[in-house]
Amino acid sequence: MVRYTNKLRLTLWVSVVYVLSFICYVPTLLKQNGIIMPNGLLYLKYLYVCIPAMATIFLLICEQNVKGYFTRMFSGKITVKYILIELICMVAGIFDCYFYSFIVKTDVFKNTYLTGISLITNCIYLLITAFVEEIAWRGFLLERLPFKKSKSVLFVGAVWAVWHIPMWIIRNSLGMEQIVYLCIWTLLVSVVLGITYYQCRNILLIAILHATFNICYLAPTQYNIVVLAIIILVGILLYKRSGENSA
Repeated sequence: MVRYTNKLRLTLWVSVVYVLSFICYVPTLLKQNGIIMPNGLLYLKYLYVCIPAMATIFLLICEQNVKGYFTRMFSGKITVKYILIELICMVAGIFDCYFYSFIVKTDVFKNTYLTGISLITNCIYLLITAFVEEIAWRGFLLERLPFKKSKSVLFVGAVWAVWHIPMWIIRNSLGMEQIVYLCIWTLLVSVVLGITYYQCRNILLIAILHATFNICYLAPTQYNIVVLAIIILVGILLYKRSGENSA
């Protein structure tokens, strides 16, 4: 009965998050189709990233379990091992950017971050938004799923990718091919974030890692997918090898 109730609550949570998140972009969508909208309503799109966290906190308040969940989210220590994972992902992203820049003879880093101030402000903004997202997706949804860890990580990745689609279509005006690539990329990022969260149990570290992907991986999504897939594959091989050696 408890497991059924948990599944029902998670289904309701995902449904509410999808509906409210889409509503945030409805005024923008209507304006793009020639309908005059009050400027105040257009600012709803900035609530988009906050909706999952707001739904999470509301549900936890109803369950009277806010303190317990936030305690669990920060229960792990940030060790050298996890800092090394962070650095590997960061260096790989920067290498990816400069490799692509070399091929097309441009500098995607400088084109994105025109000044040091713009880099700092973007880092702060992306870290805050990543933290708000991670409270919901890894800190809440991943924790509540009644599946095995591998299935839970993939499930959250799929749900998280679908949640991004209204933003990609309405705000970024992306085509189907680009959205497919971004869904694959988002799923891979979720795999890294989910596995790392299961290991460290510290949502702050996961938020920093999430922000790293947003800040450092500026090449086209196809390049980013290849780089991250290699990182995941090498990580799996090293994990299996360490398991064999310990045995």
